[in-house]
Amino acid sequence: MTRYAHGGRRTVVAACLLVAGMAGTGHASAADPDPQSPYVTPQVDVDVTYTIYPPHDTSEVMSQRMRWSASRMMQRVDPANASTYMITDYHAGTLTVVNPGQKIKTVIPAPGAANVQMGQRAQGTWLRTGVSKVAGIPCALWQTQDTDQRSSEICYTDDGVMMEVIRDGKVMVEASSVTRTPQDESVFAVPSGLKELHAAHP
Repeated sequence: MTRYAHGGRRTVVAACLLVAGMAGTGHASAADPDPQSPYVTPQVDVDVTYTIYPPHDTSEVMSQRMRWSASRMMQRVDPANASTYMITDYHAGTLTVVNPGQKIKTVIPAPGAANVQMGQRAQGTWLRTGVSKVAGIPCALWQTQDTDQRSSEICYTDDGVMMEVIRDGKVMVEASSVTRTPQDESVFAVPSGLKELHAAHP
């Protein structure tokens, strides 16, 4: 699962909302009446606003918008109150951080790109624990483990939209609005004329 960190890392990590909780993908029938795992990739174009809560009790709450194109396999994430945004191209396997104010971009490998596929359910260990409703939309609760082997509960709609992430009984991510509407190609276009910076390595 994607970890939500403090500081500068959060901006890039935020772009990984789509693959939160993902442990690879496996074939499954869309008509399966009793699926053993959820879709973790939206099966339709969607525009979601998320609230992201810090792991500790502070008032530092983030809001961000995530738009997804099912046909293009592309995602755009715009953190609130920030000019920088992220465009992920899962076909190309790239994540581009765009800073239009400074006219620069940084391109890095897209986290989890190999696992993002349409029409396939997640593989790995998943346990359906119940149902919930987030932002007025029904979703199924699935228990799984993140990359640190910590148990998390994630609520997905039947068509793969992530609605909520709960860890240690605390809501970490929560959708506040969801609109299923076609996304224009221009939403995912990286502006031309930007200087490319190389990402720093730890």
